[in-house]
Amino acid sequence: MKAPYMYILIFKTLEKNQIDLITNTFNDFDWSKGFDVEEIVVNQIIGDKLVVQFVSNKQFFIEDKKSKTFKFHDENIQSVLTGKGQFYGTLFAAGISEIESYFGFLGEASNERQKEKEKIYRIKISKYSELIEEIVTLEELLNN
Repeated sequence: MKAPYMYILIFKTLEKNQIDLITNTFNDFDWSKGFDVEEIVVNQIIGDKLVVQFVSNKQFFIEDKKSKTFKFHDENIQSVLTGKGQFYGTLFAAGISEIESYFGFLGEASNERQKEKEKIYRIKISKYSELIEEIVTLEELLNN
């Protein structure tokens, strides 16, 4: 798989101050050592969800050539998303922990949707957050 890649962050049922905090924190992590954001595709409230879809050169998932499945790129997940003081750890330190949040890999950033490559993870937000794979489609997540 070649860069760039498409990712999505989804946060459910937020208050205005939480939306501002998450948006500002995401902006703080958009540089090359963070999310390495090339383009923000969506950054809006959809129903009761804050949805941020973005293109990045950062590889958070790697393809197992044998099984054609995707797994975490542990170093990048830890250094940007889940490590102490990283994106979710920063949100936790700011008091955001009891919200429903998801991080998704949507495949290569192309004009064609690649449903077979999509992976959605629920985030358990804490000082050392963890990603838990969800068996849910993007449509189910956005519509519920």
